[in-house]
Amino acid sequence: MTYKSLKTISLGVALLASLSAIAQDFDSELQLSNDETTYWYRICNAATGMDGYAMTDLGPETEDINLSYIYLLPTETEDIHSQWKLTAGEDGKIIITNRSTGNQISNISANMGEFNATKLADGSVPGFTVTSLGDDAFQLESVEDDGVNRCLASAYIESEPLSYPESDASSSIVGWKFFPVEIETGIATTQAVRPVISVKNKRISVKGCPEWQLFNSQGEEMPRTTRLATGVYLVKLPQKAFKVAIP
Repeated sequence: MTYKSLKTISLGVALLASLSAIAQDFDSELQLSNDETTYWYRICNAATGMDGYAMTDLGPETEDINLSYIYLLPTETEDIHSQWKLTAGEDGKIIITNRSTGNQISNISANMGEFNATKLADGSVPGFTVTSLGDDAFQLESVEDDGVNRCLASAYIESEPLSYPESDASSSIVGWKFFPVEIETGIATTQAVRPVISVKNKRISVKGCPEWQLFNSQGEEMPRTTRLATGVYLVKLPQKAFKVAIP
């Protein structure tokens, strides 16, 4: 596996105490995966300069790295180590699972009260409360074993303990943006080919469904081979339509 800069491996994901209740209701634009449809996302930090840095599970083939933790890396869009699905857990919580390894993001961090490095788990986890911060950013939070409610944030391993931002949380280290990269869908498990929507090099493609249409946000149909600008587009299949975001 090749990454643009090994220096970024020291950039981890941390948890910090949430000091103010600014979150809104869960935004329905984030799609939960189920038995019929799987939505794969790149989860990037919303802080300035962090647009291309995605939560990444490096996987067992990477040597000399602590694989128990999540890293923020400038991976390519198609790298499945940086792709995650959201599924419903208990009590309205959201479970976040990696596409490559099947690991889930644990809601119990290492060294609670200090650095709070976020860990991975290979079994069932309680999950996170996902709430909108506005500007397409979301907050991921949970109550840990010590009874403290913390939220995911980006931080360098060498950094001092973090505090919740006093303003503009949507563009801070506690904000996360979810970029759809692929949708796997099928009406029934007996289908020979299940339509798969994917994004690569700013172009949308659909496998397993030759009859599909592409529309921009104004409802105008576009050539399916168009290299797209950043924005949200509508992919219309014969039986269902999907919104696809181009980061």
